Amino acid sequence: MNICVFGAASKTIDEKYIKPVEAMGEYLARHGHNLVFGAGATGEMGAVSRGFKKGGGKIHGVVPEFFKEDLDEFVNWGCDELTVTQTMRERKGIMEDLSDAFIITPGGSGTFEELFEVLTLKQLGRHRKPIAIYNIDGYYDLLVDTIKYAIDTEFIKPNCERLFAVFDETQFDSMIDYIENDNMDNMTVKDLK
Repeated sequence: MNICVFGAASKTIDEKYIKPVEAMGEYLARHGHNLVFGAGATGEMGAVSRGFKKGGGKIHGVVPEFFKEDLDEFVNWGCDELTVTQTMRERKGIMEDLSDAFIITPGGSGTFEELFEVLTLKQLGRHRKPIAIYNIDGYYDLLVDTIKYAIDTEFIKPNCERLFAVFDETQFDSMIDYIENDNMDNMTVKDLK
């Protein structure tokens, strides 16, 4: 499978987030999976690409052209395959199309936006791909609580909580099982709206 990993590329991220993401990438590659990602060379993006390479996986980076001028030092130009796009929106669309599943690692506003886009598209029936949230050191606890609160207050249907699954650093096997076998319990868009 091609697994898209969304996560931070910041150079200032604590190692407690970097090491588990690299280990996850290596573990997934050793189980026969390949990486689709934003072509980052730093932060968690750099870590996941190193992990996939260590595990023998292929990495396909997707990066907007303007990064060459403005953010060149953040880009892994040595990907097995590299797609250069005109815009961030095009970048995200290509990453979504190339991928069979999504893993969301800790990140900032860009990562949140990517998570909610694939979550919304899944709710609307535009894809049925697994979405795994890698909750390192409880990073996403408050976000998951916010989603549960939106369900409790009836802004989101209760079935939508089953559109994603949350895993911590000890649950690689469970994450792979979910990614490889999730069928959304045969839910349809009518179950989610």
